[in-house]
Amino acid sequence: MPFSDTTPSHGSGTPGITALRADGIVRRYGKREILSGCSIRADEGECVGITGRNGCGKSTLLAVLSGMSRPSGGSVVCFGRDLLRDRKGFGELIGYVPQTNPLIGELTAWDNLRLLSGGSVSRDDEVLENLSIKDMLRTRVSLLSGGMKRRVAIACALIGRPPVLIMDEPTSALDLFHKSVIYDNLEAYRRSGGIIIMATHDVAEMRLCSRLYLINQGSAEETDAESAVSLIKGGVSND
Repeated sequence: MPFSDTTPSHGSGTPGITALRADGIVRRYGKREILSGCSIRADEGECVGITGRNGCGKSTLLAVLSGMSRPSGGSVVCFGRDLLRDRKGFGELIGYVPQTNPLIGELTAWDNLRLLSGGSVSRDDEVLENLSIKDMLRTRVSLLSGGMKRRVAIACALIGRPPVLIMDEPTSALDLFHKSVIYDNLEAYRRSGGIIIMATHDVAEMRLCSRLYLINQGSAEETDAESAVSLIKGGVSND
């Protein structure tokens, strides 16, 4: 069962309004420039995909958009807030699911949820029911399967109903049934006005996106799923 169609907090609730814009993002690691003037936009109620070959900078861009990494240049504006100047806005406006497991293995799933929600989560929360994780709340994270950990990580990102959800390879380690569960819930979140930005190699996920960017040579160009797959197979440059 997907989430009910309630507008995520902080958004205006008006689909089609440009709510997040990243302009001219530059990210350097030493002398190596991973992103060189990368720009994307996302409207309310939109699913935006980020794709490209391994090493092209997808995860780097998502880390910048989520506030986990400071860019070397550029701007990130979300609902009128300059997040690079007003950094607490990242925590208030954006939920983030990184590619690697962000959970603390020694704690239970419930403790991880409470920690990341500031203690405000309820065991009756709709997120827990919809992601089918209620029966694992008392289990230590280190004992969970990869797919279970992924669902708990997604719940941690969604528990505060952020208006923007950023996900790096969102359904990795999930079987077909639980992929379908995630897709249904993401669609309900999107219909409610939520913004989804996800990095993916999955063609089915690319086709879920209303806007798709291909990262190539450090910049982002808008494309479609079929063209992106063709370009990636054809050997677009990593840097």
